[in-house]
Amino acid sequence: MGYVPLVKPQAGTRQFGVDFPAAGKSVKDGADELLLFVIKQGDIGRQQWSGGQNAVRQSMEEILDVFLASHIPPGYENHRKVIVVATTGDLSQDTLQNWSGFTDRHTQVAFEFWGADHVAKLLEQYLLDENLFDTQDRSDLRKSLALAGDSEYRFTDLCRLVLRQLGLNTDGSLTAQGQAQSVKDLVKALRRVHLAARICAYWADAEGERRQALWVLERTILWCFHRAQAQNLHTNSTVLQELFDIWKSHAEAAQRIYELLLPHLEVKDGFSGYCREGAEYSIMLFEQIGLLASIGIGMALTNVNESQREQAMGNAHTVAEALAILLRNHSAAASPRLDEHVIDICLVLVLFALTGQREATRWWMQELVCRLNFVYRLGQHLPVGTDSLDDLVELDVEGDDEMKTKAKQTSWLLATLASWCAMLKFDDLYSLLAQGAATKYPEVGAQLWHPSVDWRLAWYFEPGHHRHGTSEAPYVIPPDAPALRERIKEFNASKVLQWEEHSPALAVGLWPIDFLACRHFRTPVPASVWYSLAVPDAAASEKPEAAEE
Repeated sequence: MGYVPLVKPQAGTRQFGVDFPAAGKSVKDGADELLLFVIKQGDIGRQQWSGGQNAVRQSMEEILDVFLASHIPPGYENHRKVIVVATTGDLSQDTLQNWSGFTDRHTQVAFEFWGADHVAKLLEQYLLDENLFDTQDRSDLRKSLALAGDSEYRFTDLCRLVLRQLGLNTDGSLTAQGQAQSVKDLVKALRRVHLAARICAYWADAEGERRQALWVLERTILWCFHRAQAQNLHTNSTVLQELFDIWKSHAEAAQRIYELLLPHLEVKDGFSGYCREGAEYSIMLFEQIGLLASIGIGMALTNVNESQREQAMGNAHTVAEALAILLRNHSAAASPRLDEHVIDICLVLVLFALTGQREATRWWMQELVCRLNFVYRLGQHLPVGTDSLDDLVELDVEGDDEMKTKAKQTSWLLATLASWCAMLKFDDLYSLLAQGAATKYPEVGAQLWHPSVDWRLAWYFEPGHHRHGTSEAPYVIPPDAPALRERIKEFNASKVLQWEEHSPALAVGLWPIDFLACRHFRTPVPASVWYSLAVPDAAASEKPEAAEE
């Protein structure tokens, strides 16, 4: 940037509030200025503002009282003095007034706050040609930045950088470098990966691609957690703090995309202007549904202290209520066209279960069940078991018997909705599916997927159902719901496939990333989740509404 540090930063020396001074010409107006840096890590909250001798306020007061009075280096007396508070986090809301009051009172110097986003921008602008990243990493990062504004780009270049930094092979196993990494080296690698991801996310956001920004941070937290738990280092306090910092960056990106989506929720078919009608619209809509559901789950399940618990659950309730409004205002939200949309449906139902949205659950389940029953009986607009839009077009346009048979071969949707209905004691809805499966569409291959005991080996790195699980197929749907509830009760008692009990993320307070991995990698949500989250006793006290054909 053209500034020259006047001293080398050192730990343990008397600095009178200044971590290091730098002199040069302002990048804003060209004036000679002396920057006096106060460097902190993480967010600046009330504790960091004035909670001890190393707090931000105490450091700035010492600069004003001591450094500026008697320690300005010779030759810089006439330079404009600027106190810069720089941190890897942000200035918390409860500290903004303190900052404003302090800076307004002391007009003899200028003040600047450099938060994470500002630092990321400066790094991209001034430091990428230096030695923070090696040559190959810099090249991949620059390619990622160049393509960050492309909504179809999946940051393959950044992914290569992340794998190298974390010491991972393309299959998620550790390289020789990864096996040799010390905890200290891993922490540095996590910080570099976090920085690279934030730069890419900032760039994508600036290009109007907030969804891309969120995708980058999703992939980053998942792969970083995968790397840490591969050697059981996710429980190390230093490593865990880095993981929570990355999760916080993800949460901030999620908040920004939530704010972007919010104006469309209350408008009838408010998302319809983003694509053509039909199958493409359904696919786009379910992406937003799953996205909002995972944001709400993140708020509800992240481990926070008691003082923050009420606010976190309040935020989760707000997201759940907004999602309920979206579902009622978008009729296509009850017409999934891909069988994998069951993932997004399950995430919504999990969020509704966590936040007590019983009425919204009942209404949406009735819409989903009745429409699924109708399309299977009609043999048109069926959900297909691939992620191919071409298959949907062929099914809707050609509609030949071979394509219809293919679409009915496997169905996660049928088995999943039936078991949710049974557990929630929506027995009338269950009967609708059971009768249809027995008499109208017996050829539909209902199935459920369950993770194997070694599921965590790949859960945070790739689609978990490819190598670490088993399908319950055919999934037999009994004629009445109590019979299925009894079967599920026996399943729970066996404790053979209790997914959540073996979660390394749950053990350290980051359980939401297990659900995030389901949506990000399109892995089915394990049935044991709703087998335990649904509360039949509470549901039984409510009189079910009659389902309509």
